[in-house]
Amino acid sequence: MYDWIELERVENRGYQMKGFFRLFIGMFLISILTGCIGEDYDVGVPTAHLYSEDLATSVQLAEGNVSWSSSSGDVDQKIDDIQEFGLSQEKMKVTANEKISLDFQENVRNGGDIWTDPKITVALLKDEQRIELELHENREFQIPNNKGGDVLEVVFTSSRGTAQYVGNILIQ
Repeated sequence: MYDWIELERVENRGYQMKGFFRLFIGMFLISILTGCIGEDYDVGVPTAHLYSEDLATSVQLAEGNVSWSSSSGDVDQKIDDIQEFGLSQEKMKVTANEKISLDFQENVRNGGDIWTDPKITVALLKDEQRIELELHENREFQIPNNKGGDVLEVVFTSSRGTAQYVGNILIQ
């Protein structure tokens, strides 16, 4: 008789443990889902960076004309003479036919890095001439043979807006 009562107590503890375990798992899943819903998916203006074997470190391009909309606010920046602004940046020395990689990173001030299918164009500006450069799928482009100083222009367009980046390059 005592064995039967003891067995019943053990079974009740098992049911209690299963209930506690289920409650714990349920609360854990709810907290995870709540954390995901609360994430900040703000998509601020990205920063543009250049990489190459010859450049010792990555070089950040300067923001030019920007028209961007995000939950942290709208950014509208207008540069009257983009070529003059580009030439005022620090010179980056590159070689003719050098392959340069382009990368975009989330802007730490605004947060966010969700850009779906952006359209990116790369061009060199010299005097009144504009030379479009081919941008490959891996965001790599090649510097042309034209030696001298140029302004490198990168335009990034997404559903949030358009951002233009410039750099002063010296092709050797």
